[in-house]
Amino acid sequence: MKQGRVLYEKAKERVFTGPDKYLVLQKVLISDHMSPVLEFDSYFILVRRGEGKFVINGEAFDALPGCVAWIQASQVLSILPAFGEEMELWVCAYDYQLLNYFMFDQVSLNKESDIVTEVPVIGPEGENMPALLKLFSQFDQLCRMKSNGAAVIRSAYLRKMELLYNREAQKYKEQYRLDDMPLGRRVSLYIATRSTLKLTPESVAEAISPQLTGAAVNHALLVTTGMNFNQYLVRLRLVMAASYFLYYSLPFDYIASSVGFDIDVTFYRRFKKLTGMTPETYRSQMLSNGKSGRVYRKMILSEHIVSTVNYLYENLTEHIDAETISKALFVSGSLLRIQFKDCFNTGFKNILALFRVRYAEALLTTTDMPVIDISIESGFSSDRTFSRTFWEINGVSPSEFRKQRRERRKDA
Repeated sequence: MKQGRVLYEKAKERVFTGPDKYLVLQKVLISDHMSPVLEFDSYFILVRRGEGKFVINGEAFDALPGCVAWIQASQVLSILPAFGEEMELWVCAYDYQLLNYFMFDQVSLNKESDIVTEVPVIGPEGENMPALLKLFSQFDQLCRMKSNGAAVIRSAYLRKMELLYNREAQKYKEQYRLDDMPLGRRVSLYIATRSTLKLTPESVAEAISPQLTGAAVNHALLVTTGMNFNQYLVRLRLVMAASYFLYYSLPFDYIASSVGFDIDVTFYRRFKKLTGMTPETYRSQMLSNGKSGRVYRKMILSEHIVSTVNYLYENLTEHIDAETISKALFVSGSLLRIQFKDCFNTGFKNILALFRVRYAEALLTTTDMPVIDISIESGFSSDRTFSRTFWEINGVSPSEFRKQRRERRKDA
């Protein structure tokens, strides 16, 4: 079996993820070996410049300009720049449990296993890489817009990143096999995809190789993640439990049982030891009241809000008003207005207008359609309304926007 890289110091948390880092593009410069990181959420990393290595649970991957990594909550990441190199990294926290809730596409156990076991670094070459890198640039531009509507669109962009990443990662399946991985990586993947089951070091050893012992499994985890078997297994279960906290109606005893804890008290004690707070306090912190820019997480408290945003996005070119939404979603129009004001500090009409303008931008950039036709195609009642709304959001007219985009293409 391949020998993995040994972890020489304890991994740190909340470096790239946490309540204040969702839907934010982080730009990080690294010129020396960075302390290993182990987060509660997954995150995307784009290597903008410089090169080095990403070491993930003991397995080393080339990190070249244009490469993208998707690091999961089960993976310890060490970043090692090449000698004399400074690496510029763009990082996006990807809370995929919440995003799948938000977009009504629940992560099944099979799909989650596929995500965890995929190759964690792709590129720089690949059919989907140009589009993926473009999404990072667009995400960067959206981060400069402080509106809540822009935050909703950023969440959609993260889902697009996931889609493109998965498409490209599929091409690595034949060459990225479990048998070729270092032992620490193989052991961690096996546990990560079966953490809710009754596992022991011996049962994992037997499943991976007849020649493997429980002691070898424990040692492999210790040197590549900094945790022994029980510590690693408990952490993965607690990470899964934390994602279930987002579904506010689930009781903690049910969550504890579903992630593999037989005794509620054990779950509470272990959770507090790991996070420094009770499950109730942790959930309260993550499900923010909407202050400090955390409106995004508060949206999940209202099925009506999630349903409405999804409906607006899918029907942005149609005529939509409060009555239309009320009939389509069986919800009170007055209640909807109150909840939108509470969550976004704006009305659904402003969110809809932003969706329509973004759609119009794409048409202005990629087609020669007249502006008046684009206004109709984008769902605006008149070209005057379209031009006024476009100016309010972008600070330029549709025609000037098209001109600027075409000039950029010539200069590129």
